Amino acid sequence: MHERKKIREAKYFYSRMVQEQRNRDDFTYNLSAFLSSARSVLQYALTEAETKTAGKRWYNDCISASPVLKFFKDKRDINIHTEPIEPKAHYELTLTESIQLSESLSITVRDKNGNIKYQYSSDEPKPKPKKPETPAVTEIRYRFADWSGSEDVLTLCKKYIQELEDMIKDAVDTGFISG
Repeated sequence: MHERKKIREAKYFYSRMVQEQRNRDDFTYNLSAFLSSARSVLQYALTEAETKTAGKRWYNDCISASPVLKFFKDKRDINIHTEPIEPKAHYELTLTESIQLSESLSITVRDKNGNIKYQYSSDEPKPKPKKPETPAVTEIRYRFADWSGSEDVLTLCKKYIQELEDMIKDAVDTGFISG
């Protein structure tokens, strides 16, 4: 009954995580809120599904069939009952620089004793217009150390939201929750 509202809440905290990637504290605060609101989706679904025949079995089958749902269910429990979740930050620095060669050319050919045998020089170089410097780009990706897949936190959270939406749709379609 309240599942869709909690999904919208989780999406809000997900959007805040995207915006706050450069601020580790704000990112983790929003991750904590995301974990709680997303977990509420499952708790509301279970509470309602348990009132129906085979509802609890349906719920348990959904959780056990999805590594993502199980992982996040456990993450929220750890975050609330054991210790705050601190994903590992991975920084990728991209630096692009241009080197511009002079338009002039100088060639000197020497013999084995170092005497100049031939020398050529083109016109004097013309001053080059200064190119704007390209700033370094730092990309931050957070990862869960205990997640076996290659997804970063944001990718995994997006996948979690999708799986929650799919689960709730299935619950409504099969009559386990009213939606």
